[in-house]
Amino acid sequence: MEKPSRPSELYRALGEDIPSVRPIITGDVFADAEITEPDGTCTKRMVIILDHPCSLRTDGVTLAPRLTVAEVISGAPNAWRGNYSKMFLPKLQPEAQEEAQNFIALLDQCYHVSPAQITAAHRIACLSTVGINLLLQRRVHHFSRVVVPTFEFQKANAGVYDEVDLVEDWCLEREDHGIKPEEAAAECMAWLRDESDGVRKQELLKDEQRRSTVRQQMREHLKTLRTSA
Repeated sequence: MEKPSRPSELYRALGEDIPSVRPIITGDVFADAEITEPDGTCTKRMVIILDHPCSLRTDGVTLAPRLTVAEVISGAPNAWRGNYSKMFLPKLQPEAQEEAQNFIALLDQCYHVSPAQITAAHRIACLSTVGINLLLQRRVHHFSRVVVPTFEFQKANAGVYDEVDLVEDWCLEREDHGIKPEEAAAECMAWLRDESDGVRKQELLKDEQRRSTVRQQMREHLKTLRTSA
């Protein structure tokens, strides 16, 4: 089992540095998410998204009607070796006092939430690709006792990770021109699902050799949209 070399390696963005237009993805941490308990009562908890990126959306844009999350609690990191039912989140809130900076995701304390419940919460962290791969590794091991190297998750999901980044960049660009994030995300997904030489650009993202070409094509297309507006 693997672990980060330093806490900052786990995170893509924290707090106010998270772009509001970034699509929700595996490993996003939300504070004050409304959770429905088994007895029907509702409480607010800190949670982390567990679903694979491909399972999060039914059409590439709309969140699935039921999302799987795990509870996140305050706590200092323990040994990364062992404790496989936990994903440690050190320095999750670096602006807090030292004893309140660290958290732990409890992978055996899971809930289902609706899109409305998660979008009403406050996103406080986005994991990096390293962080997402470590989360996937620990979750798979927790349920199967099989250790999958993180590079295997990276190899399988790199195209999906890049797709999320492209949607974020597209939405930021279009937001500057008055296009709402939901509309911009739908534009981007339609463009990614369009075929280039008989192959969807979305499929080309799975090929490490061709991802930069897709990104270049996106820049050119956005430039065309700017000039035609």
